[in-house]
Amino acid sequence: MTGEERDFLFDEAVSLSELLYRQSDLLLEMLEDIDNRDLIADKIDAIEDEGDFIFHEFSLRFSSITIEPSERRMAIYQMVRHIEEGIDMLDELAKCVVRLNVTEVTSGFRSSINCIAGAVKKEMHLINVLRAFDYKHKEEYIKAVNEFDAFKVEYFKMYNILVYQLFSEEHDPIDVIRWKTIYDSVKHVFEAFEVSADDCYKFVVFQDKSLVE
Repeated sequence: MTGEERDFLFDEAVSLSELLYRQSDLLLEMLEDIDNRDLIADKIDAIEDEGDFIFHEFSLRFSSITIEPSERRMAIYQMVRHIEEGIDMLDELAKCVVRLNVTEVTSGFRSSINCIAGAVKKEMHLINVLRAFDYKHKEEYIKAVNEFDAFKVEYFKMYNILVYQLFSEEHDPIDVIRWKTIYDSVKHVFEAFEVSADDCYKFVVFQDKSLVE
């Protein structure tokens, strides 16, 4: 893999992470303007279309790039693919809000979206750290991936509390279905983020085995 090809791969990863950031920013906007959730969801969907185009361009170019060993090649491909999958997940979350006719912003919903926004910022930072990765500064990388992954741990704890409250307090059955579906959708986002963090870890491991010794 040439330096130019490496720059291309990271340019595409950065472009996708920036789309993810724009989507999360719109989700934050939705918290403040829930009455216009359908319009905001349309904007998020348009960004998902941009992500599809970038990933298709990446895939076409990637097929002609030689990377050894094959495990490292797969790690790079999966890293970019799972960023794009995160874009799909945020699009689905926005559509879910519209589909389930969410008309109020609960504290649990607000906390969930804020958690997503925080994780997206950390993923952008992680991609930039990977781009400038230097074996002499492994600690910076390990710190970045742990900070990114920490948001998943935080949300999974939050998820358990939110779902417990739904089923342990009196709620309208429709509200239970609505919010359980929303919280599950957010959980899927963080499951995608978890895979993305693993991909970033593998990318480095296949360059420097001492990270796991």
